[in-house]
Amino acid sequence: MAGHVSAADPPSRSHDAMCMACGPANPHSLGLVTRLDDDRVRGRVRLDARHSGAPGFAHGGALAAIMDDLFGHVLIQVDRPAVTATLTVDFRAPALLGRDLDLEAHCERIEGRKLSLRGEIRDGDTIVAEGRAIFVEVDISHWEASGAPLPDSWRGWGAGRRRSAESDA
Repeated sequence: MAGHVSAADPPSRSHDAMCMACGPANPHSLGLVTRLDDDRVRGRVRLDARHSGAPGFAHGGALAAIMDDLFGHVLIQVDRPAVTATLTVDFRAPALLGRDLDLEAHCERIEGRKLSLRGEIRDGDTIVAEGRAIFVEVDISHWEASGAPLPDSWRGWGAGRRRSAESDA
């Protein structure tokens, strides 16, 4: 995996302050931190005993949640609000608790409303997990239907791309 998260990289916009994986206001958050790096989203996370699947090992569900949220940051980068349709995580090696795990994801292709994403979680040079996902683009009204207020950072999400598509029509 090329590159690491550094303070020089622009931070990724937050999904929601209470997000289970990256929410800075959520005391139970997994603590995912991401940065934009050209056409990639890179991140770092360190899991602890709260994320245990077996003594000293991270739970696979925590790793899957990290992968799903990492892909969510790719959606912000490509300016397409979307929801997870499928998520596949291939576990390659154990993820040990208390170690920095490096994360990387990108969008492989976009076909209409369908986005194909790919990512990985590493412990140093060891690939811990590889992920693939299909996300389907939706309008912001999808989330507004919950009645809960949306984060200010979501205003205009996807609007630039939609305006461009409308002017091409």
